[in-house]
Amino acid sequence: VSTQSTGSSGINAEYGKQWYQRRVRGNMSILFLAFVIGAVSAQAGYPTITVEDQKGEKGGSISASFTLESSEIKLQQSDVHVDKASKDHKFSPVRFTVKMEGSGSKITGTITGDKLTCDDQSGYLVYYQRIPRPPAHGPPPGSFMLMIDGCPKPPRRSSGRPTFYYSRTLLFLQFC
Repeated sequence: VSTQSTGSSGINAEYGKQWYQRRVRGNMSILFLAFVIGAVSAQAGYPTITVEDQKGEKGGSISASFTLESSEIKLQQSDVHVDKASKDHKFSPVRFTVKMEGSGSKITGTITGDKLTCDDQSGYLVYYQRIPRPPAHGPPPGSFMLMIDGCPKPPRRSSGRPTFYYSRTLLFLQFC
């Protein structure tokens, strides 16, 4: 009699273990799917940003143009930001003048600056609403490098393009 009751509880324990494993796998699948959908939706609707690397002379001036275009969302100038990435991986607003025109599906802008210094030589990022997730390869959309003639080149620089990395939830910039 005791053998039958032990065997019965052994079967119930095995069934319970299998049920639990299926339940955990199902929940993990749902969490993974939610993560993938969240990552895709975070990039969905993000505007296409076009800007090119710039070069200036120490003490001179620059004028750089950029465009933002989107057929999925209505663009607003107040959501467009231009930040400078410092060597210690912090972002700050540019000291240059930023002027923009347009709204809706396309915004064009111009970044102008005078009296360039070696401190201006850095990576910059034009972005919409929030800093975007970097792509798997290459620079993020809207990034550009400002090189100043007469200033030392940034350390460990090979391509002249800034490379962005994520570390947990922080965004870092490293010059390649």
